[in-house]
This record gives sequence, structure tokens and C-alpha cells, in this order.
Amino acid sequence: MISDVQGKEGKSGTTAFTFVVSLSGNALSPVTVDYASAPGTATCPSDFQAVSGTLTFPVGVNTKTITVGVVGDRTRERNETFFVNLSNPSANAYLGDGQGVGTIVDDD
Repeated sequence: MISDVQGKEGKSGTTAFTFVVSLSGNALSPVTVDYASAPGTATCPSDFQAVSGTLTFPVGVNTKTITVGVVGDRTRERNETFFVNLSNPSANAYLGDGQGVGTIVDDD
């Protein structure tokens, strides 16, 4: 399962939006899952920085994080969203909530 994140975009630079990926129980062997960001109403690269990769949960580790950089600006706009999608869990796991929603709150 992956958390949702909401935060202000900032006026410049990037702001870290950190999604938490959790296992629902204790795995008896390592668990892997792929992840990738995707646009919603927010676009890449003007609103957020694309990320993708694979998380590996060793035995005894139940949480990992994925950080997406949100691009700050001084443009007055509506709040925007993007997604972090989980896919391809290892054979010993399944996805409960496989999509995290990032809500970029306009602060201009």
C-alpha cells in the first residue's frame, strides 16, 4: 500500500513529496515492487520530476519511501495532482492500494 501526499509547491526550487510504501504484514522472504510517477492535472517536468524504479523490502523491513520533487513557481493556478503507481509485486506479495496521489497545493 502507498500513502497519498499533499503539500505546497513553494516559490522556487523543488519541494520533496515523500510517499510511504508499506507491507501489511511481515514477509518471510524479500519483497519487490516497481514504481513510476504519472501525470494527472500536474505535468512533468514543469510541475514535478519523474521517478521510477524498484523497491526491495528485505525480511524484517515493512516500510520504504519514494520521494518526488515538486517544482515551485510563482504562477497562480489551481491545485494539481500527480500519481505514483506501484506494479509487478514479487510472487510472494500482492498490491492492496497501488496508487498514491500527490496533491500540489498552489501557494501563490
